[in-house]
Amino acid sequence: MLEVADRAGLARTVKWTVGGSKALLPNILFHSSTLFTAPPYAEMSITRTAEGLRASVGEETAFILPDGINPPLSYKKEMSLEDASGAAIVRGEPDGDLRFRQEEVFVLGNAFELRRDARAFAATVAALRNAIGYNRLIYAPGIMEPSNLALLVYMGVDLVDSSLLVYQGSRGRLLLPEGVMNASDAEWMSSEDGAVQHNLDAAWKELQLVRHMIRTGRLRELAENRAHSTPWGVAALRLFDREHHDHQERYAPVVGPTFYANTKMALYRPDVWRFRRRIKERWSPAPHKKVLLLIPCSAKKPYFTSKSHRMFEEVLLSVPNSCAVQELIITSPLGVVPRELELFYPAAQYDIPVTGHWDGEEKAMVRDLVAHAARFGFTTVINHLVSESHLVADVVDAIETAGESTTARDSLDRLREALMQACGDVEKAPRAQDRVEMLRSIARYQFGPGSGVLLDDATVVGKYPYLKVMDGKVQLAMLTPERGMLSLTMEGAERIVGHGLGWVEMGDFDLSGSLFAVGVQDADPGLRPGDEAVLLRNGEVEGVGVAVMSGAEMADSRRGEAVKVRHKRRRK
Repeated sequence: MLEVADRAGLARTVKWTVGGSKALLPNILFHSSTLFTAPPYAEMSITRTAEGLRASVGEETAFILPDGINPPLSYKKEMSLEDASGAAIVRGEPDGDLRFRQEEVFVLGNAFELRRDARAFAATVAALRNAIGYNRLIYAPGIMEPSNLALLVYMGVDLVDSSLLVYQGSRGRLLLPEGVMNASDAEWMSSEDGAVQHNLDAAWKELQLVRHMIRTGRLRELAENRAHSTPWGVAALRLFDREHHDHQERYAPVVGPTFYANTKMALYRPDVWRFRRRIKERWSPAPHKKVLLLIPCSAKKPYFTSKSHRMFEEVLLSVPNSCAVQELIITSPLGVVPRELELFYPAAQYDIPVTGHWDGEEKAMVRDLVAHAARFGFTTVINHLVSESHLVADVVDAIETAGESTTARDSLDRLREALMQACGDVEKAPRAQDRVEMLRSIARYQFGPGSGVLLDDATVVGKYPYLKVMDGKVQLAMLTPERGMLSLTMEGAERIVGHGLGWVEMGDFDLSGSLFAVGVQDADPGLRPGDEAVLLRNGEVEGVGVAVMSGAEMADSRRGEAVKVRHKRRRK
């Protein structure tokens, strides 16, 4: 029996119950024999018996595999399926749905040989997860080292074993999270006789770190760091990102913690890539925004709290009709961030090393998104950038105001002068209308293009970033920086159901608290963890809350909290 405790995209911590024993996944099956016994901290073991390779959780048998599941030259692309006791052994890419199978564990039978082909490994792991669904376990034998454990778990592997640790240790090789060393070259670390124990200990410590990073939502950072330990790791993550983005994004949350985008790989994180894609698919400026202002990002997030952006805001407030200005913040790895979207994840959470140097992919990303924004027909574009200025010079015809510093007094004076001229030439927009259109833009980005109806005939009250959307005296939604997006009331959910709001079809029963997976009949495949979700009961709105699972996981699951309910229909 499986119950997911924490989620980090395709990775998760799972409480696995086998008979009377329990184990927390991801986990390591430690090989145990008369020559090398499982270490005392092992929670799971695998032992050669007369029946085959017996995998145990505590004293309970989890599954038994035929001895020698990795025959020479077993690697082939066409799929084969072999039954084992309590598990199924899969070789090649599954080409159909395997969710009808009863086994909880699916063994990637040729995992070891896939180490020589990163593209095939990424494709096979993705295809296997799609075939078996979210609530089955993937075991990749013979492939784990401390340097790739985080990456394997990030890609969706739940179980690994110690066979490579023992093999390399018996050859006098020390396996570290940073790579491989000869024990003879590192006597200060371990003797050659102690290499096996060193490798087992290193893997166990890395497993604890992986679990911690899953719980804190930062496994991706660890996977990026560890991937650089080997060429295979770099290739596997790059290919997994670029060729299996949709597979990852399906489970990637829309909320998360602060993280570092320190490597080029961060450009292709599923949450970062999704932000850029949604800018092109969902964002458009309000009709009264006629002046496009390009400004740099800031180290402090959200941007409006930084000293430099407060200075920009002071200039804008001194300009009549500044509501006509659409601020567009230039940054990596997100490309651009429209001011009204600065509270959304990951715009308010990322941190990057600032050098002033941009590589080719970063430049192309920024130019593409700035060009997209410029197509909305602004009458004037003002470029208040310094080191980023060259990125947009050949994309838009802009008035340059920054000089050598964006926050110098003469620079701010030039910005004010350019804004006075540009805003004076366009129709004036009331500030109340500007606030409504800002929230409409937020709604469109969060839920989809049709959800702007949430703001029809509505007013906005409060002080940014705490804003309420009101229909008379009835609250429809609220924006807060803590969550970074709109939280709906029942009335708000009823207004935009069918206009992009993610839905969950529940059974015909009364809610007493959260909705659990057992009560879900169907779920919007577009739902992501952290999304607003409307609960439908017989086609009517029964409640609204925050999705804990993705829509795909809800459809597969029978256990666990699916939606944390905020409001529910009152019934007599």
